[in-house]
Amino acid sequence: MIYFFRNYFYILFILSTFTFISCSKDSDDPVPQETEITVTTSDFSITIDENPTNGQVIGSVQGSTNDGSVTFSITEQTPSGAFSIDASSGELKVADESLFDFETNPTITGIVKVTSEPVSEIALATIFLTDLTENPVYEGDIQLKTQQEVIAFGAHRTKHITGTLTIGETQSNYSNITDLTPLSGLENIDGNLYIVFNGELVSTAGLENISSIGGDIAFVENLSLERIEGLQNITEIFGGLSLQTNLKLKTFNGFNQIRTVADKIILNDNPEILNLDWLSNLESIGQPISMSYNTKITNIDGLSNLTNMGIGFLSIQENPSLEDLDGLENVTATVTHLLINNNDSLLNINGVRNITPTEHVSIQDNELITNLSSLSNVVSLNYLTIEGNDSLLNLEGLNNLQNINNDLSIGGNLNLKTLTGLSGLTNVTNEMKILGNYRLEDLCELRNFLTNGNLGSYNVYGNFFNPTKQDIIDGNCSL
Repeated sequence: MIYFFRNYFYILFILSTFTFISCSKDSDDPVPQETEITVTTSDFSITIDENPTNGQVIGSVQGSTNDGSVTFSITEQTPSGAFSIDASSGELKVADESLFDFETNPTITGIVKVTSEPVSEIALATIFLTDLTENPVYEGDIQLKTQQEVIAFGAHRTKHITGTLTIGETQSNYSNITDLTPLSGLENIDGNLYIVFNGELVSTAGLENISSIGGDIAFVENLSLERIEGLQNITEIFGGLSLQTNLKLKTFNGFNQIRTVADKIILNDNPEILNLDWLSNLESIGQPISMSYNTKITNIDGLSNLTNMGIGFLSIQENPSLEDLDGLENVTATVTHLLINNNDSLLNINGVRNITPTEHVSIQDNELITNLSSLSNVVSLNYLTIEGNDSLLNLEGLNNLQNINNDLSIGGNLNLKTLTGLSGLTNVTNEMKILGNYRLEDLCELRNFLTNGNLGSYNVYGNFFNPTKQDIIDGNCSL
């Protein structure tokens, strides 16, 4: 009996243990099946005009996955290197614009791999080119007012313009042009190059292949222009060079090779230009330079290789940081007008000692100039104006001046005490005005002239001493 019960309990124990194990297994979650990764894409096809520009967007290959994101890559393309792809977005861009030529490659193809590791799919990219009429020579003048017009004109691969090329708007309607690289095929312009009234253009890169311009080069009111570049093949300008109201312009890599300018150089209202070093190879200009309202120019030493200057107006006005004119010291020339006015930091005018004015000399409102010794070449003028030079002490340097065919005006020179320097004067055809020189006390330098010379009218007042014409003749000419 004992044996029976012992076996009975043993069987119950085995059964209960089996049941427990079975129940435990039944309560476990089932092992999940692994999700299959899928990638989907589709072939890409587009038609575009031939001759696009590098970086131009072509379109995007589509691709997606059920597991995260996909990446895009090009496995092959014909011709090689024609386009690139953004690995994240699938965006296609022109990589080598020279390959997008209808006559050479009417169709450009490539295989794009769309991947979500370890799965990938393939898409065929096909780019059909539209044949454009190419015009290597453009007859007459052309104005490009918008970026779209620049691109369209560049697509014709024009190499030669027989007239004038104007890039930008007219008057104050600023263009939206930002990029001149579509014009990279241009080689010759028979007329002028005007880059004017552009509000967004930062650089002139794209003009690298221009080797000759038959007329003027002008940059006017380009409000965002910082860099003139791409004109490094220009060594001679057959007209004038004009830079006016370019508020951010400071870099001139495009002008480093210029040796001659047939006409005038005008530099007006370019507040970021620091110097003229970018004209260091300039040797000859057909007319004198005109410089005004260039607030940061401190020197013109970059003109030190300039030796030849034609006749005309040499005008240096309203350049408040300009300290000297030494860059002109190698120029021997005759000019009609010498106008040096309102240059607040100008210490001397020694740089013009070899330049001879023949009609008008105006030295006005240069606060730091102390003498006029560089004017020893002046013999005869129509007008002489010496006004508002607060540090000027005398007129030495004008000793060779004999004849003034119109007016002589000396006024508002606050520290001028004598008229020493006018001893050679023999004729003032119209009026002599000596006004408002508050410390002027000695006019004896005029005694011989007023006694023996020819004078139209005598007007002296507002000075520290104001003798009459007869007083000076009689010797009562100083205090």
